Amino acid sequence: MSAAPTAGRGTSSPQPHVGVLEPFTRHRRFNSPIARDLLMEADTRDIGRDIANCASRLAVRIEFDQDEEAKALLKGTRACNRRLCPFCEWRRTRAWRRRLYGGLEAFFADYPTYRGIFLTLTVRNVPLSELSDQLTEMNRAWKRMKAASFFPTEFWFRRTEVTVGYTRGNPTPTAHPHFHALLLVRPSYFGKNYIKQLEWQKQWQMAARLDYPPVIDVRAAKSRSTRGGSNTESCKEAVLEAAKYAAKATQLMELGPAITDLHWQMKGKRLYSISQPLGNYVRSGEITPDEMTDSSIVNSESPAALEGVAQWFEDSQEYLFTSL
Repeated sequence: MSAAPTAGRGTSSPQPHVGVLEPFTRHRRFNSPIARDLLMEADTRDIGRDIANCASRLAVRIEFDQDEEAKALLKGTRACNRRLCPFCEWRRTRAWRRRLYGGLEAFFADYPTYRGIFLTLTVRNVPLSELSDQLTEMNRAWKRMKAASFFPTEFWFRRTEVTVGYTRGNPTPTAHPHFHALLLVRPSYFGKNYIKQLEWQKQWQMAARLDYPPVIDVRAAKSRSTRGGSNTESCKEAVLEAAKYAAKATQLMELGPAITDLHWQMKGKRLYSISQPLGNYVRSGEITPDEMTDSSIVNSESPAALEGVAQWFEDSQEYLFTSL
C-alpha cells in the first residue's frame, strides 16, 4: 500500500503528499512554465493567468483499501478548463475515457459480436503557422473517407492529436496532426470483408488528396490479458490511445514563446468526434465541470477514508495536504 498523508483528522498543518497525490502534482507542475510563456504576449495574457492559477486548491478524498494502494480522488476544484492547461487536459482525458468505458459496456450489450479496431491516420509535418488549415483539411478528408462505400462501420470515435516541436537545423516549429480512431465493426470484417492496411492507406490518401502515400496504422483491439477478454475489455486498450492528450505538456514546454502561435492555430478546433449512432451510447459534447472531478467514483461508504484540502505551493512545486 502506498504511503498516505500523515495528517490525522483535526490536524491543520499541511503535510507532504508522500506519493498519494503524485498524479495531481505531476500534471500541475507543467502549468507554470506554460503559463509563463503565454503571459509574455498581451493577447494571451489572460489565458496564461488562468493556467497559472488553475487548481491551486483541491478538495480531495483519500481512500484506503487493504487489497489496493491508497488512491486520491478529486472532489472539487476551480479549474480554468483552458485547452493548453496540462492539469485540465489530464482531467478531460480521464473524463473521456470514463465516457467511453461506460458507453462501450452499453454498446456491447446491444451488439455483443462487434469488435474494435484501432486506426491511426497521419499526414506529413507542416509549419506550425499552417496547422489550422491542415486540421480543417483533415476533417474534410475524414468526412469524405467515412462516406465512401468501403468504410466498414457507422460506429466510430475519433480524437485529434498534435505533436509539436523543433526539428534539427530548423528554427521554425512544426506540427504533426494525426487522428486516432476507434471503429466498432461486425465480425465479418475479419473475414470476407477484411480491409488490408494498404487499402486503408490508399483510401486515406485519396480522401485527403495527398500526393504521397501517408503513414497509417490499423490493428485489432486486443486485451493485454493472456486469457483474452470480452470485447469491452479488448477495446479498452484502444480507448487509451483514442482518448489521449491533444498535445503533450512536455512538448508544449519545448515550444517556448511559440506556444502562443499554437493557441491561435488550435483555437475553435473540435478535437473529439463521435458518430451519431455511437453517440446513442457514448455521451458527446464538452466535458462538464462535474466530469472533471471524480465524484462519480467516490465510494461514500468506504470506512477507511481521509478528506481534506490539497494546496498548491509554487516554491516547492507540490501539493501539500491538510485533513479536515
